[in-house]
Amino acid sequence: MKNAELYAALVAILVAAPLVYVFSRAMADGQVRAREVPLRAILGDEAYEDLAEGEATQLHYLGDDRRAPDFTLTDANGREWRLRDHRGKVIVMNFWSITCQPCVEEMPTLIELARIAEGRDDVEVVAISVDEGWEEVARLFPADNSLTVLFDPEREVVRDRFGTRLYPETWFIDPDGVIRLRVDGARDWSSPIVLELVELFD
Repeated sequence: MKNAELYAALVAILVAAPLVYVFSRAMADGQVRAREVPLRAILGDEAYEDLAEGEATQLHYLGDDRRAPDFTLTDANGREWRLRDHRGKVIVMNFWSITCQPCVEEMPTLIELARIAEGRDDVEVVAISVDEGWEEVARLFPADNSLTVLFDPEREVVRDRFGTRLYPETWFIDPDGVIRLRVDGARDWSSPIVLELVELFD
């Protein structure tokens, strides 16, 4: 009787072990795929796969080996805003100009993202304009706008520190001040998938 019980136990182990292995692999694969979904949605499959494989591409950046250079700029009210003062948050930072039509077209989605993020203390949405000042861009923003708008007319931050030449360009900086993602070109930043993207870097 004991031999039969031992034999049954061994059979159960032999049958169960591969199932446990397959299940654990499926769970791990599911977690990887869940991480990929927002990145693929924002970057596109081809660009994501190139970046994930470590290939250098002209468009976009995905990684964790670049620290964002610190800077200080003034906002619409003339107050100073310094990047390092916002450590501990994911910073979604957009470079743009009023003369860039795709920038103007995507701006309402950044305004909406800022409104959605307003109730959170772990994310801030910032739009850095290379225009002269608030008077030039004010018509784009509603009175109750919660988007942080900064100005860099000399392009000392946008061009000289971040290397941006074409707009719009959007950067995701993690709570430690590390650049995790750069997206070139306009997107719908009000999409729910963007909050999933923020969660990846939080």
